[in-house]
Amino acid sequence: MKSVLCSVFGTWHRTLLSVFIVGLLIRGIFVLTLQDGFYFPDSIEYSGAAHNLLISGQLGEAYNRPPAYPLFLAAIYTLFGERILAVRLVESIMGALLAVIIASIGKRIGGQAAGAIAGILWSGYPLGVFIAGVLYPTNLLTVLLACGVLCFLPNSQQEFSSKRVFVAGVLWGLAALTIPVVLATIVVIGLWLIYWAGRGNRLRLLSLLFLGAVVVVLPWAIRDFYVYGRVIIIEPRMVQHLPTMRSAEGELRSRKIEAILNHQGEFAARFANQFFHFWTLYPDRMAMDRQEYREQWHEKDQRVVKDTILIANDLIDAVSLLSTGPLFLFAIIGTLAMCVEQKRRRDLSLMWALILSFAVIYSMFVTRTRYRIPIEPYITILSAYGLKMAWSILARGSSLAYLITATSLKTPARIMTQVYPENRVDEDK
Repeated sequence: MKSVLCSVFGTWHRTLLSVFIVGLLIRGIFVLTLQDGFYFPDSIEYSGAAHNLLISGQLGEAYNRPPAYPLFLAAIYTLFGERILAVRLVESIMGALLAVIIASIGKRIGGQAAGAIAGILWSGYPLGVFIAGVLYPTNLLTVLLACGVLCFLPNSQQEFSSKRVFVAGVLWGLAALTIPVVLATIVVIGLWLIYWAGRGNRLRLLSLLFLGAVVVVLPWAIRDFYVYGRVIIIEPRMVQHLPTMRSAEGELRSRKIEAILNHQGEFAARFANQFFHFWTLYPDRMAMDRQEYREQWHEKDQRVVKDTILIANDLIDAVSLLSTGPLFLFAIIGTLAMCVEQKRRRDLSLMWALILSFAVIYSMFVTRTRYRIPIEPYITILSAYGLKMAWSILARGSSLAYLITATSLKTPARIMTQVYPENRVDEDK
């Protein structure tokens, strides 16, 4: 497999350049086909907060979401003006860079062939392309999370670098300021670090990881305390997103945490349902799929797209099934293959720690396909390793079959002359 990829792409640097160019071309073509408008109502709030930040230096009194994405938009608006196309082109470049980062992580985990396959897969992965064009925090979150993983992951079996662990904490802190669910991921990775780091380094590395995240998150938490008068970590809407227990009645319905504690069986059943839904192979639960919903938002803000083909339909479902389905299948194969190899178990457990941290936390609230996108790069890496191993097995099988076939067609005399060349007889004589 490695020799085939090398013959196609040449050196590793050329491979990365090829991955970047392909990813950028695909995303560039995609965003140029989109309408000059917002495909999600949430984009209105993010863009409005960015506009307020440029005008008044504040995100706005009504803004109650994380700050990172409006800051990102404000930076683009400062350079290129408030143009939706400019944001999409910048995010397309980020998406192409993300494919390169994924290839680099894949190489570090599963070798050069696995890295190249992972980068190629992400370059054209439909959901990875789609998210670059809809002005939503997911693309920024995915890039920050992957950059942190690349910094955090040691080379081969080397020890963890203190500086790199701290930088990973900073990047994941920024990711948490984009989507707060990353706070749970940081805790999970901290537990992972305690298990895999050397005994003498555990406390130091864990402190550096958390310190990096705290340095970024703490200023926003202090700001929230002054604004809301209570301790809030990043987003005040967190409790609002918790589900309402159907068994709860009266005032208990408004006290969601208490209702969950009093109806643990119902919450557990709902959690299991949401957890399985997290792995759905096609997009669903999208309010913008409804025409009347899009028209209502279009009346409120003309920038909201009213008519679009980017809604759940048979074509979208088919594309999703044909891309996500094989990806998941080979990810399972890759997981089993890495589990067998003891030297790869550390990296395998890191991939699944990242994946499951998102799956578990979102299952406490509600799960949607787009919520899975930030951790799909690691599913892609596992899938790339599965493809690599499947190719190796097929190649070995083909070589063995050829050897058996070739041997069966040769006479004993010819076999002996190959084994003992000095006894070869000129057949022309």
